[in-house]
Amino acid sequence: MGSKRLSDVVTDIVDSVYAGEVINARHAAVEKWDDIDDDGQYLAGIEGLVARVSSKARSLSAVSATKHSEAQAELPFRLPSVVAMDTDESVLMPTRGLSRNQFVRAIEIREKQIKDDQARLSEWKTALKAADRFWRRNPDWTFGDCLDAIMGIAA
Repeated sequence: MGSKRLSDVVTDIVDSVYAGEVINARHAAVEKWDDIDDDGQYLAGIEGLVARVSSKARSLSAVSATKHSEAQAELPFRLPSVVAMDTDESVLMPTRGLSRNQFVRAIEIREKQIKDDQARLSEWKTALKAADRFWRRNPDWTFGDCLDAIMGIAA
């Protein structure tokens, strides 16, 4: 068992990426696992299990979660069988069991996620537009080279 805190090991792995390395997060986690102390391994295990449960639950459709025959009518929508009732996706509920207020809350959470995703996508597009000024003249540059040029740092 290791002696490093989980957050320190995560920082070490992220620092590798920040330093320019291309990493496989799963391989890095396996490689560094023995460096993590008991509490950190427990916490990482719990977080990993929660993420897997959430992912698996959201991947099932509400209709496929119940048995239906060929004679049944097709619904005009596809919903997951389980929805998150908080932005952390730690409180999961079966879609079929939602009250109207909970259904509306699930929609609000999804709208927030989409809005946040759209904002991040907009940032990416803005960054591409700024970098394209430099990539047109220097197609072999990395985005980091373009950032340096945007900030006026000698590239």
